[in-house]
Amino acid sequence: MDDVRDTAATRSSAGGAEPAEILWRHRNGRWYILYGARLKKRLSTGTGDRAEAERELEAFRLGRAAGGLTGKTVGAILDGYEAEKQPTVRSKGGLKYSVEPLRRHLGSLLTAQLVRPVIRAYARTRRQPPSAEALARAGELKRRPPKAADNGTVLREIGTLRAALAWAVECGIITSFPPISNPVPTPPPKDRWLTREEARRLVAECREPHLRGFVMLGLMTAARAGAILELLWSGVLWDQNLIDYGEGHGNKRRAVVPMNAELRAFLENVLQPLACTDHVIERHGKAVDDIKNGFAAACGRAGIEGATPNTLRHTAATWMAMAAVPMRDIARTLGDSEATTEKHYAKYHPDYLRSATGALRLDPAAFRAPRPVPESALHL
Repeated sequence: MDDVRDTAATRSSAGGAEPAEILWRHRNGRWYILYGARLKKRLSTGTGDRAEAERELEAFRLGRAAGGLTGKTVGAILDGYEAEKQPTVRSKGGLKYSVEPLRRHLGSLLTAQLVRPVIRAYARTRRQPPSAEALARAGELKRRPPKAADNGTVLREIGTLRAALAWAVECGIITSFPPISNPVPTPPPKDRWLTREEARRLVAECREPHLRGFVMLGLMTAARAGAILELLWSGVLWDQNLIDYGEGHGNKRRAVVPMNAELRAFLENVLQPLACTDHVIERHGKAVDDIKNGFAAACGRAGIEGATPNTLRHTAATWMAMAAVPMRDIARTLGDSEATTEKHYAKYHPDYLRSATGALRLDPAAFRAPRPVPESALHL
């Protein structure tokens, strides 16, 4: 094994009995943290990049100052949580991608070490741009180059961490854990929607039937991505010309919506003859769990930026509002409350606040309203 040590970091603890932690590079290219008596214990930083390893060392020192190094680690809790939830979770890819960076950066810590500075250091690390080494590795493997995590991604990962810790308390693995506040602000909601020309280009660039069907269902029924991917052929009611997306999950309600002629023709003539499973959206005889990569590739070919699968739902609602569809009908199509729908989409309605701002004219005639007559005057 290589013995590349950070000699500059070697120092003694306050009592002088135990050397402090240092960085050590293994011949596999990864950096490890050496600690304990005579530096006999080691923890992997999960990276071969020196700058990232330094940030991991900083987080380790902060955590070590908060508690000991015995008991269940965060990595062990994340392993158990993922193993139990993976078979039943709706978005298997989403759980995997949230747990993986948490395990890589925080897995060696104890729950007592998840103090505020450690969580903030994690957020800073995740938001750092990728190193040149990581970009070169992605090029060698012909993979999509990594990018810095945005605030929404960091918050989703922190939410997964909280859920895993709560699961560990429920299972009796740990008794408690420190309060974990959000280390970054909540990003504003995305207001991106597609013009009809962009939508036509996107549909044209969907080269596979399942992807085109997904986009058409999103644009023509305003359903969420998860509802479309879970839609079964039993929910396509041909006689009633309806699509029933089912009950939904939690507060994510789903709707029963009519099919227009264009959508029905595509389902009936293209997707149904190719069906090998009960799912409407399938690929190579299997249900599709995640369509983000295919959707992103189609957007790239169509020259569309800033769009996600959820943009289809937002686009459909925006088109309905611009066509002066009543908010009540838009809300029923979305499966949302009328108050929520009005909050997000009333501004696109052509009559939005027209009567209110019409009363704000500077025309003097607008102020010639009859004054109330005093009761005494009426008596006389």
